[in-house]
Amino acid sequence: MAKNKSNPKPDEPSVEHAIDGIVERIHEARNFDFRNYKRATLRRRIEHRMRERNCATVADYAAALERDPSEFDALLSAMLIKVTSFFRDAEMWEALSTKWIPQILQEKRPGEEIRVWSAGCATGEEAFSVAILLAEALGAGFNNQDIKVFGTDVDERAIAHARRGLYTPRDLESVPKAILRSGFVEEAGGWSVRREIRRSVVFGVNNLVSDAPISRLDLLFCRNVFIYLDTTLQKRVLTRFHYALRRHGVLVLGKSELIPFAARIYEPLDLSRRIYRKDGHRDGAVAQERLVGLLEQEVISRDGMPSTREVGTVEQFHRDVVQSMQMPVLATQLDGTVTYWNPAAVALWQRSESEVTGKKLPSLALPGLSGDVLIEKSQAIREGRSARELGYGTLTLGGRARQLAIEISALKDHAGAAVGLIYIARDVTGHAEQEAELQRANEERGTAVEELRSLNEEMQSSNEELETTNEELQSANEELQTTNEELQSTNEELETTNEELQSTNAELDATNHELAHRTEEMNRLALHQRTIIRSLSAAVIVLDVSGRITVWNLAAERLLGLAEGEALGQLLWTLPIPALARTVMGKARKALAQNLGLRAEEVEYELPTGAKGSAMIAAVPILDGGNQLGAVILFEDCTRLASLGAELARLKGRNGRAHAKEG
Repeated sequence: MAKNKSNPKPDEPSVEHAIDGIVERIHEARNFDFRNYKRATLRRRIEHRMRERNCATVADYAAALERDPSEFDALLSAMLIKVTSFFRDAEMWEALSTKWIPQILQEKRPGEEIRVWSAGCATGEEAFSVAILLAEALGAGFNNQDIKVFGTDVDERAIAHARRGLYTPRDLESVPKAILRSGFVEEAGGWSVRREIRRSVVFGVNNLVSDAPISRLDLLFCRNVFIYLDTTLQKRVLTRFHYALRRHGVLVLGKSELIPFAARIYEPLDLSRRIYRKDGHRDGAVAQERLVGLLEQEVISRDGMPSTREVGTVEQFHRDVVQSMQMPVLATQLDGTVTYWNPAAVALWQRSESEVTGKKLPSLALPGLSGDVLIEKSQAIREGRSARELGYGTLTLGGRARQLAIEISALKDHAGAAVGLIYIARDVTGHAEQEAELQRANEERGTAVEELRSLNEEMQSSNEELETTNEELQSANEELQTTNEELQSTNEELETTNEELQSTNAELDATNHELAHRTEEMNRLALHQRTIIRSLSAAVIVLDVSGRITVWNLAAERLLGLAEGEALGQLLWTLPIPALARTVMGKARKALAQNLGLRAEEVEYELPTGAKGSAMIAAVPILDGGNQLGAVILFEDCTRLASLGAELARLKGRNGRAHAKEG
C-alpha cells in the first residue's frame, strides 16, 4: 500500500518540544515538577489523555489544556497511577514481620520512639499495613509505645482518602482473616482501621524531589516510585533517604527497583526483596570515605574504577591540603557528621581530630559556632538555596573574647552536586574592635577597611586553592563512565506497564463480579421456569428454530408415551408418536414456517390404556423482532371433558323423549 504523503510523520523534535511545554505548564499550574521523570512514561501518559480527548497531535492537546484547566487534574491523575493494596508482595511483608521488624524493636530502648515513613503511600494501604504489623509484634504494649508512621504522597486526593481510613471489602481481599478481625472494624460503608492503629499513622502531602525528608527514621518504604524517575533523580532521592534514616535504619524499595546506586550507599540485607540498611558499623572517617566517594562517583564502571592505592593517594592529598591551611577548617557530611579537622581547628577549639571525627557537629557544642550557623545557614547550603553563607560567633581564648567569622560553602563532586559542607573560621576580633573604634573616631576608618580587604583577599586565595583541588579531582573523575543501566530502565518500564495492566484487571474483575451475579439470577429464573413447565397438566414441547426438542415435560411423557431422555435433541417431525397425527403436525410445521400459530384443534388419539381419546393441540411460534427462535406446542388431553359432554347430551335426549310421551 502506498504511503499517505498528505499526512507525514510528525517531526520528533517538535513533539518533544510540545511535551516540554506541557511539563512546564503543569509545573506552573499545579506545582508538580515532572522534568526529571522518565520521558517514555510521560509521553505514554500524555498520549493516553490525547486519545481520551480526541486530540490528533501534542500541540492540539496543549491547546486543550489551555482551554480547559480541569484537564490538568485528569492528566495528573493519569501520571500518578495509584496501584496499591494491603500487604502487597507477601514475601517482602513476611521477611519484615519475621526478621527485620523484630530486630528493629529489639534494638530499641524501653519507651524509645519508633519512626516509620511510607513515601508515595497513595491511598494509605501500605502505611496502615506496617502499623498493623507493629501492633501485632508489640501486642499489648503497642498502646504504650511511642510510634509514628508517616504516610506521604504528592496527590492531595489520595491523602484525603487515606486519612479517612475506610476501605471496601474488595480493598481488603488480600488481608488475612485474622488480621482483618484484629486490625479493622466493620461499618456501614465498609471496613475502617481500628482507632488505636489510626492514631499512630499521620498522613501528609510531600514531594520527594523538592520537599525536605522526614528524619530520624527506623524504617522507610518507597516502593514503585523510582520506576518513574530518571537516574539523576533516583540518586538525589536515595541520598536524601540516607540522611533521613537513623543508624541501622532499614530501607525497602519495590521488587522491580534494582538500582545499583542503592547497593553502593546502603548495605543490602535481602537484595531479592529490595531490603537495605544504612550501615552504622563504620566509624565517621570510613563512613565519609564511603559515602562521599560513592556520591561523587555515582555509578562507576567496573573496568574504570581506580585502585585502592589511587583512591588513597587522592584522599591523602585532599587531607594534606586541608591540614596545611593556617585557618581553622572542618568538613562534614550533609547530615553534619565531622569528617575533616585540621591542626588550626585543633589549636582554636582545643579538641583533637580523634575526639570530633565521626560525631555530629551540633552535638560538639563548639564555642563560636552559633545556632544560626549550624542550622539556618548550613541548611541553606544543603538545599542549594545559597552558594556561600557567612556567620559570626564569639569564644573566649586566653581569657579574652574572640569573634569568629565562619564561612560555609558546599563540597561538590565532579557533577556539581553537594556531598558535604566546609566551614572556614577566621578570627575577626580585630575587625570588630576596629568597627567599635570607628564609632568613636572616624579617622581610623581607612585602616579598618584595608584590614577587611586584606582578610577578604586571604579568604579568596583559600577558596581558589580549594577550587583548584576540586578541579583536579573532577578531571580525574571525568574518565569514569556509567556502563550498564539500559536493562534496568527496560525492566522499570515493564513494571510501569504491569501497573497499568493491574488497573485494567481490577476493572475487569468488577465486570466479572457483575456478570456472575447476573448469571446466578438467570439460573434461578431458568430453574423456576423449568419447575413450572414440568408441573403443568398439559404436555409442553419446546422446539428450537430447526425443530429439535429442547423441553419435554412430565405430562408429555405421560400423554405421548415417550421419555424425556428419548425425546430431547430429536427432530419432532421425524418421531413416530401416534398421538401426534402427521396431518396435524404437517399443518403445525407449515404454520410455524410462516411465523404463524396453529390455533387449538381437537384430534383423536389412542390413550395409553388402548382406548380412544381426544386432545386439544396448539402451536405458537417464539419470535424476537420478527426472527423466529423456535416454537411451543401444547397437547392437552380432553377425553374426560368430551365424555362428560356426550353423557350430558344423552341425558338431555332422554329427558326430551320422556316429556314427549307425557304430552
